[in-house]
Amino acid sequence: MNSLLPFIPERASTLADMFEPLFWYITITTSVAGLLVYAAMIYFCVRYRRGATTGSTPRILGSERLEITWTIIPTIIFFTYYAWGVVVFTHAAHAPKDAMEVYVIGKQWMWKAQYPNGQRVIIGGNPRNMSESERQSIGRLVIPVNRPTHVILTSEDVIHDFGVPAFRNKIDVIPQRYTHVWYNPNKIGEYHIYCDQYCGTWHSLMVGKIAVVGEQEFDDFLRGGRSLQGSDHPVDGSLASEGRQLFLKLQCIMCHTGTKDAKAPVLEGLFGSKVNLKGGGAEIADEAYIKESILKPRAKVVEGWEAIMPSYEGQVTAEDINALTEFIRSLKRGTTPDGTSHFPPPVGAPTERPPTLTSPGVKK
Repeated sequence: MNSLLPFIPERASTLADMFEPLFWYITITTSVAGLLVYAAMIYFCVRYRRGATTGSTPRILGSERLEITWTIIPTIIFFTYYAWGVVVFTHAAHAPKDAMEVYVIGKQWMWKAQYPNGQRVIIGGNPRNMSESERQSIGRLVIPVNRPTHVILTSEDVIHDFGVPAFRNKIDVIPQRYTHVWYNPNKIGEYHIYCDQYCGTWHSLMVGKIAVVGEQEFDDFLRGGRSLQGSDHPVDGSLASEGRQLFLKLQCIMCHTGTKDAKAPVLEGLFGSKVNLKGGGAEIADEAYIKESILKPRAKVVEGWEAIMPSYEGQVTAEDINALTEFIRSLKRGTTPDGTSHFPPPVGAPTERPPTLTSPGVKK
């Protein structure tokens, strides 16, 4: 693919294929209507210009038939814009339930992406202003072809905008909020990512590439040398496993024990469920609700519980919140760690203590 953005970007997603005809339909119809209006104005200015004779302007009565015609025809055309637009918007606004999820954080001036298995990618930015680990993660956002990908975005500082012209999609990335976008790419290739909202001095550095690859190549990318762990615990190195470590480190387990004598609500199976609130009302336990509960726990207290949880605002980063959210999402019945548990051993590590070894000739 050419490194320069063409006048008409390549189409590489199902949304782009739906959006493009609507865009050109609106562009052509409004352009033709505009040209006809300007042509009529020029004609009337010439045809009915004031001549040499003087006198009062004759009285001209309007034509009801003409007014009805130029009211009904544009109305019908505008309703076609609306109906077609609803179809395209509905497709763009609702990600399939089985879509793979990727977290993306906007930060002056880079994008930080993280996959559910822990694979990290830094997109854009100035390497001189990055840590060593961030420099090693610079790359592309990689997603599989013909498989929906749900991207969950937030910002660490100011408003950014995540735009992919080839997918005909862009979304504002806002501090203290999660926004959502999803893609179903249908063409293998490499495409531009831009920040479409001016965000400061080095705004122009928030550019990068999104690579659409085949299934096998994507699986190889996700593995990244990691081995999967055959247990109920989150995969080693994954976002959920990092969240588990934070959950223990921050002493959340002291209250969210998952037992009958717990001091705080049970988190197993919480994600996506309806939560009744103290004082009335209810919320769906999604990413935004969990984030607010971590940063401002007294804002929406669960019915039947007291507001004893302290705020972690200023103590956790946006990446920490993403990890905790993914851990809470992974919690199923009976999987809450106990207060003295440690992170499970890696795959292949011995689970039993080896027998005592002695030197030759030495009695036990």
